[in-house]
Amino acid sequence: MKFPWFKRIGIFFIPASVAGWIILLAGIIFAVFSFLDIDGRSHSVSDTMINFVFMLLIIGAVYSVIAYLTSRVTNK
Repeated sequence: MKFPWFKRIGIFFIPASVAGWIILLAGIIFAVFSFLDIDGRSHSVSDTMINFVFMLLIIGAVYSVIAYLTSRVTNK
């Protein structure tokens, strides 16, 4: 791949192109909407947080897989 979407610095993936930034922003927007949806259906703070943390782990895993497959390694 000539133009990687992400740079890998340690265990973090930093967007390096417009496509990377779009994926990052889409993940953040999806997390916010997921939180609002879960919070609207929950009856307590613990219901909200348990379900949201699970959703956040899934979003993070999908982001990490996409970033890993489209990244280059930077040793810093």
